[in-house]
Amino acid sequence: MKKIIYLIILTVSGIFRTNAQETGKTPEYKVPAAYNFDYKVVYEINKEENKTPETMSYYFTKNGDYMSMETADSQKEKDMNFMISTKDGLMITFGEERVPKSQDKNRKVLKVMDMHSMMKGSAESMAALAKAMPKKDKPDTENKKPNQLDNFIKTGRTKQFFGYPAEEYSKEFTKEENGQMHSGTMSAWYAKVDFDPEMMFSLGMGSTAGGQSQSKMNQSHPNNMLGMGLTQKNYLLVEMNFAENGGKSGTAMKVVSIEKTSFSKSTDGYYIKNYAGMSMMEMMQKESEEK
Repeated sequence: MKKIIYLIILTVSGIFRTNAQETGKTPEYKVPAAYNFDYKVVYEINKEENKTPETMSYYFTKNGDYMSMETADSQKEKDMNFMISTKDGLMITFGEERVPKSQDKNRKVLKVMDMHSMMKGSAESMAALAKAMPKKDKPDTENKKPNQLDNFIKTGRTKQFFGYPAEEYSKEFTKEENGQMHSGTMSAWYAKVDFDPEMMFSLGMGSTAGGQSQSKMNQSHPNNMLGMGLTQKNYLLVEMNFAENGGKSGTAMKVVSIEKTSFSKSTDGYYIKNYAGMSMMEMMQKESEEK
């Protein structure tokens, strides 16, 4: 059971991964004076290996054009202490780095990376490798069905989460773990909110089956627990519970606050490295030239 819960937590919170796909000529990306957010959502996540819950904060815009996430460790990483992902597949990171040819000095740096372009070469190499592999050795990613996330049914139970109405979806599970069979019930609560949190699901799907294939899978399967966040407008996962028959029960994750915010991340004073449209190799070459 704990593997299922951990899988779901990784999918929802392991975030900012996107699929490789064909792109045409990428238009020039202009870094704005600031990135403005309208809502902040804070989750409390319980993992069996941790004695205390983890806290993760998500920042959303009302229209869902971009979002950000921060953890308790975010500010400890000087080279990347804040990160924004856009609906167009861009990742913008804020951090610090050594000034080239002046290693005793630091500067604030903002990097714009195009995840589609960066991963394009890697995807082509992997596709060629997969084509050359014997059929018996090929991974069954496309056909693998995440049955543990399918067939959640609305129970009819409702409650409020910070002023937003939420509905419960539930399913019974049977799972073999460490040679023993476990059964019980999993439930997920979704709240209807007044902003667009879809990116939290669409950008996190790489954790389970690889990018776009997983997103399509979750949308096509009936009542897939994470697919509901993609197919239902303004649906936010606000709580996840489990109860094993004759065993453990608890809350794997829950929202501890949803609030409007006027948080703004200024780009003023940052040295901008705009790698939009570049492949991974091109970006690395550009970085090397600057040193």
